[in-house]
Amino acid sequence: MKILVSGLLEENSGKTVLASSLINFLINQGFDAIGFKPLGATELWQHPEALSESKKYKMVVTNDSAILYKFSKEKEPINIINPFGGLLVPILPEKLRNLNIFNNALYMPNMRLAISRLTMCPNSSLHNIHLVNMNVMDRISKSVEYELLDLISLLDNIAKVDDEYILNIISGGVSKEIDKCLSYLEGRHEIVVIESNSNVAAPTLLSSIVDIAIVVTPGEAMVIDGNRYRKAIELLTSNGKPWTIKTQEVIQLTNYIFSVELPLLEDQLSVYDYNTLNYLLEYINEIKKDNHIS
Repeated sequence: MKILVSGLLEENSGKTVLASSLINFLINQGFDAIGFKPLGATELWQHPEALSESKKYKMVVTNDSAILYKFSKEKEPINIINPFGGLLVPILPEKLRNLNIFNNALYMPNMRLAISRLTMCPNSSLHNIHLVNMNVMDRISKSVEYELLDLISLLDNIAKVDDEYILNIISGGVSKEIDKCLSYLEGRHEIVVIESNSNVAAPTLLSSIVDIAIVVTPGEAMVIDGNRYRKAIELLTSNGKPWTIKTQEVIQLTNYIFSVELPLLEDQLSVYDYNTLNYLLEYINEIKKDNHIS
């Protein structure tokens, strides 16, 4: 069974909190549930702890993947839970030709993803490739550069790349490789809770084929039939690239089955209480029973 959690906003929709809360309660109910973040990136300036975590594991580790890994009870390696992860760094205006280019770069992740990790998921073993974007390294302060060079010294399998190479990856260039990791998890676990990136309808082709889709926005989670969600994506794109579609476009073509009101939480490591997610958990149980009978 696959459950997709997508955001309605470009950032801070609350996907990670909902996904980790779901995993937490599903495991507590006796299900073999695990999280999956196909593509992820962490703003290093906001979450400097991602740097220390990356040094600890000697691979790039994003903030979201560390949370999903924790609530998944560390049942699978963190680099399977997040096959592609990167560290976004602050860039300096004076390092670019003019202020317009700087402003555009702020909204183009490939121009700020300094170090990324791509994990290949064959059945026998894992293989990490670390990608250092040399264009980004030329746009950062000396203090940030020193921190990144310290991390790079701990990494294996390093490839030097540029903005265009990273753009190709985040535009779907490695989606088939990422789906191999999803297939691996789906074959080993009862429920996979997939967290999309940003407000992307589905980050890979396989992640668009789900039993349940949950669209999250601050204060509310809308539960949509997975088949209807997938068909809406197919209506919106003919190129087989669901990551080019925004969640806002999809929900205009679907009716949600019900919604869940989400309360404020103190921090990102908190989870929603059982009363908040009770109806959603009951619905997941019903879907699983129906699938088992069929």
